[in-house]
Amino acid sequence: MSVEPTDYVARLRAQANDPGREEALRRDRRARRLKIGAAAGAGVLLLGGFGFWLTDVTGERPPYEPYGAGVLDEEAWPLEWPYTPDMPFRNSPAAGWTEGADGIYVPVPMASGGLTAKDITAVLDDVKTLLVETNVAEDTLAGAEPAAALALLDPSGADEAVRKDMVTRFDPAEAYLDESGVRTKGTMTYKVSAAGELAVHVDFSFVYPLVRAEGGHEVVPGAPEVARIAVRRQFTVTSKDGKLVLGAYASEVANHDCSAPKDGYLHPLFAEGRWKAGQAAKETKVALADLYDEKRVLPSGPGHCVTPSGT
Repeated sequence: MSVEPTDYVARLRAQANDPGREEALRRDRRARRLKIGAAAGAGVLLLGGFGFWLTDVTGERPPYEPYGAGVLDEEAWPLEWPYTPDMPFRNSPAAGWTEGADGIYVPVPMASGGLTAKDITAVLDDVKTLLVETNVAEDTLAGAEPAAALALLDPSGADEAVRKDMVTRFDPAEAYLDESGVRTKGTMTYKVSAAGELAVHVDFSFVYPLVRAEGGHEVVPGAPEVARIAVRRQFTVTSKDGKLVLGAYASEVANHDCSAPKDGYLHPLFAEGRWKAGQAAKETKVALADLYDEKRVLPSGPGHCVTPSGT
């Protein structure tokens, strides 16, 4: 049965005046955009995955070299890929830690064992100063010697090797701290014996994002590579005649070049070195250290260089 032109035009006019027509068209357009976007996203991921597979099997591109980084959101980058100043703590629990000295919390003192709260506060403040000036202060990280902080220690309680190990320094000609700053987390506790001796125990971790001083390649245009070094320090001090007497001491550094000269600096491993260190650990069946296991007690002594499961 044929449709009269007048009837057809009338039906079109009725559809155009239908109040629900615009909403239906909007939903239809949105559904089509979502389908197109999903197809494009799948294409990018498929292309990236194919690129990884192809370059891996042909040996043309190591897994730590980004493939198409500019088209993939940095949050979704594989673990092997470099870090950048845009996300220097990508894939790291340290992203949620407190920055710098603010992460070194001092417990609220209470008078005990013949010591006043003021007496205890003075010692706790000295311990915090020692930690800050040796592990957080900008001058120290840039290579300076924190002589004033180390002077808080009784020289009879710490040999020279330990005193040097307590300091985190980077060679300014090699690397500098990214502007995002150090991330800090840990605990400080104290105990007063019946004889009135105050002992302070600290267990703090510091994570440092570092950029090459010169010569480093850009991961994406305008974004240099960032490496992370993690340092953990566990020690106990007592107070004697206004000085801190070091007792038990242990330290650990991760993602540092363990084969580097012992020149007083920490030398970060960037993506290539980090990946190669992990491969070497697998080949030699060396266990990777979980830096974020807060219950882990470090082996006694300074300078333990480990390969981490992540920084």
